Order: sequence, then structure tokens, then C-alpha cells
Amino acid sequence: MKRVLLISVNREVNPPVFPLGMSYIHSSLRHAGYESGMLDLVHVPFGQAAIHGYLAEFAPDYVGLSVRNLDNCCMQRPRSYVELVRTVADWVRGWNPAVPIILGGAGFSLLPVSWMEASGGDYGIAGDGCESMVQLLRALDVGESPRAVPGLVFREQGRWQANPTDLSAQLDKPYLPERSGFVHPLDGERRVRHNVLTKRGCAFACTYCAYPTLEGREVRARSPQHIGEELARLSAVEGIREFDFVDSVFNFPLDHAEAVCQEILDRELDLAWGCFLHPLFFTASFASLLKRAGCVSVEFGVDSGSDRCLKSLRKQFGADDIRRAVELCREQELPFSVCLLFGGPDETLETVAETLALMDRLEIGEVFGLFGIRLLPNTEINDLYGESEPDRLLAPSFYLPEGLDLQEALALCGSYRERHPGWFFV
Repeated sequence: MKRVLLISVNREVNPPVFPLGMSYIHSSLRHAGYESGMLDLVHVPFGQAAIHGYLAEFAPDYVGLSVRNLDNCCMQRPRSYVELVRTVADWVRGWNPAVPIILGGAGFSLLPVSWMEASGGDYGIAGDGCESMVQLLRALDVGESPRAVPGLVFREQGRWQANPTDLSAQLDKPYLPERSGFVHPLDGERRVRHNVLTKRGCAFACTYCAYPTLEGREVRARSPQHIGEELARLSAVEGIREFDFVDSVFNFPLDHAEAVCQEILDRELDLAWGCFLHPLFFTASFASLLKRAGCVSVEFGVDSGSDRCLKSLRKQFGADDIRRAVELCREQELPFSVCLLFGGPDETLETVAETLALMDRLEIGEVFGLFGIRLLPNTEINDLYGESEPDRLLAPSFYLPEGLDLQEALALCGSYRERHPGWFFV
């Protein structure tokens, strides 16, 4: 069977995150009979000679490039990843121009045609790619046209075409994402943050968020039993007991999150994990269940403490809900942090002050605040204030209301940070 080398084109090391999406593709290929290997650029010397060495040693028939993000999402210090991806694609092409290059990943799926034009790849797969990748390679193996593959981005009659993505409701695959299979050792000095996904899809309508575009607007959940199998393997076979659930919102639907926690308890798994929570679907009994199931940290992505700003961002909760969630965490002695996003359409210096005052009154120890909203395709905020040409969104593009003076807002944040060393703003 033919060989496939999957390359995670990610160089961010704070922290080094396990390439979960790529590992799903790796496992699906192995399940289909392909010989697959993974290369994570976080853990190897970065340069053409090094990459050519891994290519020559593995000798792949196909190369996949996994693109996790468009950029670092930091308005004040923007750093695009387009040139990085293009460089790696050029190195692969220089090693063997006959080997097809296939792009995929969350960052790629946001702007698939733009990525194909910028990178020089041969094919792309947007959205869930486990079945689509296998279908594509099987077609190429026998010289058939892959044009019907779900999520495929391909060139036809001189133009890039993009098929609708695969939004299958069945996420209980006959395989689990493998944590091994790398063609190199992992750098032991860089502690990898492992991750587990319990569902895909987002039913919310935040004005800036691309999750509904990436994963669909209907929640597609794995069964608690299937998740339990992965966690048991993670602990017993891989020796990994610390990880994060990386669903955009772990506790929606709440009954699914409760069932996952109960599965951990029923299997008596000794784990330590974190998750991202919505303050509205957070009860005293669920907070207790989290703690008993091994949760050691939760993050509330509340964005703002101003009811006016929360409403304009289409959040379904208010400041009182944030206050209640914090109280429940304290009652259960459950460590928590808060993530803020400054710069929505109704943001002013006064609403920034209102948010900071709420964080201060609630005595929140860890706060991460980000200024500027990254404009993304198929989002309300981009439709209202952003770019009409999708290609322009491949470069870092941000929204900040004209009425908000960034320097004044940063100075205000700085005055609070003097009293709260666990607060950070970028």
C-alpha cells in the first residue's frame, strides 16, 4: 500500500499543542490500509535540508500539509502563516515535483480556495477530512477523477472548485486518534499539551466566530462510551493523563458533558483535564461532577463584562450569569480563568472599564484579554465591517471600533494589571 506523510505546519510553541486533527487523518489512513507517518514542525529542526531528510527517509507517495490557523490572531503583533505554508510546500515540491501535495486543517478550511492559490498545492480537503482523504487517495491510486469527494478543493478547467464539506453525524469512528506514528521523536523539553474532542458543530451565533462555518451549526456528538475508550487508551497505553477537552463549548449540550464526566467516573480513570465552558449552562451539580471527574481547570470565554457589548456580540448571557458561574466555581474550589475579547461594535473606553471593574469585583485571578476582532469569512461582523473579497482575509485583518482608542484602553488595563499579576492583555 502507498505511503502518506502528514506534516503539521505549525511552529507555535507556547504551548506546543498536539496536532489532533492530523492524528485523526493519520488514523483513518492506517485503518484504510495506507502506511502513514506524521511530522510535527514544532519538534524538528526547521529548514529545507531537514525536511528533505525526513521526506527521503519516509519516501511518501503523497504529502499532506495540515494548516491549523491563518495567523496568530494578535492585532498588535500580527504574524501570518501563509509564507510558512508556502515555504514548506515549495520544499516538498523541490524534493519531488511528482508527489501530490494535499492541504487540510481548520485554518485551511476557512479559506480553502485562497489557500490553494497561495500555497501551490495540488488538492485540498475542507472540513472533516477522515473519509474524504481516503476517498481522494483511492481515486488517485487508480487514476480516477476524485471530483465527487466531499470537501475536495480541486482545479478544473483552469479554476479552483470546492465541494460541500462532509458533516456526517457519525463521529464514533472504528479508530481513535493515534498519539504515536511520528517519524521523529518528540522534543522532551517541550511539554506537549494533549487534547480530546467530544463533539463538532456550534449552535451559537456569536458575531465573530467561524466555528459554525468550520463544523456546521448542528452539534454532532461522539458517544460517551467512545470518548471513554479514547481516554482509557490515552492513560493506559500512551501514558497520558493530562489533557484538555477542546470542544468550543464543552458543556453544551449539558447532558452530553455530564454523561462524559460520568463515563470517566464509571471507568475509574485517574485524569487531570481542562475545558472551555459557557456560563449559562453551568449548574452547581455539574460543577461538582466536573471536580469529581478530574477537571482541574475551566476557562470561560465570556468576551466582555458589559451587558451592552455582550448583546452586540450575540452572546446569550449577561454579567449576572458570569457572576453566578464564578461563585459556583469557588463553591467547588474549581480553578478557573476568564478570556476577554475587546473591540466589538459597541465597545468604548467606558465598556472596557465596566468589564475590568467586574473582573476586579469578582476577584478573578487569571484573565486573558485580547484586543481586536479577527475578521473571518461567513461571520456577521465581517459582513458588516470587513472585507467583501475573501482573498484579502488570508492576511491578518482585524476590527476595532473607531470610537475606541487602543492606547487609552491598554493604559486602563495596565492600571488593573498592577494589582492583578495574573491578568494579561495583548
